[in-house]
Amino acid sequence: MSAPYFTLPEFKYVKPQSLEEALKILAENAGEAKILNGGIGVLGFMKERMIEAKILVDIKGIKELKKIEYMPGKGLVVGATVTANELLEYLEKNPEIKKKFCALYESTSELADAILRNRATIIGNILEGLPYTDAPGPAILFEAEVKAVSTRGERVLPVEGLVLGPMMTSLEPDEIVTEILYKEPPAGARTGYIKFNPGLEYGYVNVAALVANPDDPQKRDVRIVITSATTLPFRSKAAEEVFKQDIPFEKAAELAAKKIEEEIEPLSDPYASAEYRRYLASTLTYKLLIKLARGE
Repeated sequence: MSAPYFTLPEFKYVKPQSLEEALKILAENAGEAKILNGGIGVLGFMKERMIEAKILVDIKGIKELKKIEYMPGKGLVVGATVTANELLEYLEKNPEIKKKFCALYESTSELADAILRNRATIIGNILEGLPYTDAPGPAILFEAEVKAVSTRGERVLPVEGLVLGPMMTSLEPDEIVTEILYKEPPAGARTGYIKFNPGLEYGYVNVAALVANPDDPQKRDVRIVITSATTLPFRSKAAEEVFKQDIPFEKAAELAAKKIEEEIEPLSDPYASAEYRRYLASTLTYKLLIKLARGE
């Protein structure tokens, strides 16, 4: 994507040092102020003249938003200003947590390149709302929730359904997402992420999956989230239901992949046709599910 403009439109830049200060600015300038976090998305959209912002509120300096905390039994909390590289570093230093949230680690490793990962934030990548971003898939896979705060109070929102389109969310104009909670996966679950992007930043199709108790149909738990193939993240509940049948896991994976092929409504763009994405979504899902079931 390249902008026809060489400059950004005029705006006022402010850098509050506390959450309270930032919330006050948003409340007083609702609709005219935008959050600047990593900045990769919002500045790009402003350059494209796709959004307007008279004020950019840089929240990078707010210390309480720079946190990563694992709470056993509850999940992993990642603050709003945590960059992709900071999350990777944390997970690499904590191998048990990395193993538990493997799909999150793998997707973050695939996010753009090392230079952009040093600036891009996980929450910013989700709220950007582009179909091709890497962070939304694992967030939905781990049934993540975000905390949205304003001067009116706070609320907790599931990531699934939060994004409505590019730079469009169900957040109110005066709200700041302060953190995201990736919920604890089921005991013994394996998770993974596949990104099919031959030589490109964006994937043609990305698949995040979770598999627990693959050999026991009574206890199986399988989740599948596909991104980059569709306008918004696609989670096939029908495909997940297949695994509750009393059939071998591999057979269930075949049927689930077929369900996805039938249900998905893929994008067609300069990267790939809808037909190719349909094929990739089915094939990559099957491949990842079998890999996770076998513990490979």
